[in-house]
Amino acid sequence: MEPIDRIIGAEAVVGVADDQLSPEDLETLRGAKNPAIVEIAGRDSIAAAVKAVSDRNFDLLLTTVAYTATEFGRWITMEDRVRFLRARLGETGREVEVLGPIYMGSPRFWRALCGRHITSLFERFGFYTPCLGCHLYLHSVRIPLARSTGVNLVVSGERESHDGQVKLNQVSDALDAYRNFSAGFDVELYLPLRNISDGSAIAELVGDTWSEDEEGIDCVLSGNYLSPTGKLSYHEDAVKRFFSEFALPLAKSVVSAWLSGKTPDYQKLAGELLID
Repeated sequence: MEPIDRIIGAEAVVGVADDQLSPEDLETLRGAKNPAIVEIAGRDSIAAAVKAVSDRNFDLLLTTVAYTATEFGRWITMEDRVRFLRARLGETGREVEVLGPIYMGSPRFWRALCGRHITSLFERFGFYTPCLGCHLYLHSVRIPLARSTGVNLVVSGERESHDGQVKLNQVSDALDAYRNFSAGFDVELYLPLRNISDGSAIAELVGDTWSEDEEGIDCVLSGNYLSPTGKLSYHEDAVKRFFSEFALPLAKSVVSAWLSGKTPDYQKLAGELLID
């Protein structure tokens, strides 16, 4: 596999499995009876993988790391978290093959969806946060991998509530949009933690040895939709319109192009959706 610093930030979506998995790992993947793709990010992603194995008895997990255009930190931390997941599954007595991580991303798509048209998006919808589009992006970039490997199920750690705290990119309307979008490409987005609010339940899933690496990956835009006092305020109709009029049509065009082996003109597609 290539060094991480040569992968992060590159345009890497279609065919990523062939580039980053060894022939032996690909053979193992294709021989699995009940495989799943899992995201590797923070604690919730690890908890989601553990719970998914318990709930649905997966025998192989293909771990994936999707990068955006706004993150900073030590990417090697993701390798540590894959090793942690492998060890944690062993502690639970599950015999699960854990492959990867596979790194993927399209900063040019992220820019078109979340960065380039901030002024126009605010004018049209009356609000703006990159986080709604960003999470749609994160799910979108995994679809070509799912389709190319035939592992058409992706496990994500999205939750509607975090001990009562609501994140705008994980409100019910947003999670429904992500799931329905993936389903349109015959990929199941499985959210085993969606209705788990209690952080102690997450802690139980990851076990006593989990520790969040302070030198891990963070986002420069984290919490951008919160007031200085931490208050979240948004309008459901605006969120729904953002998805239906811009984010979902753009992502659908982009993913369709990827699956046909093409590189779309991201900015052109985005601009056309915003021209009255």
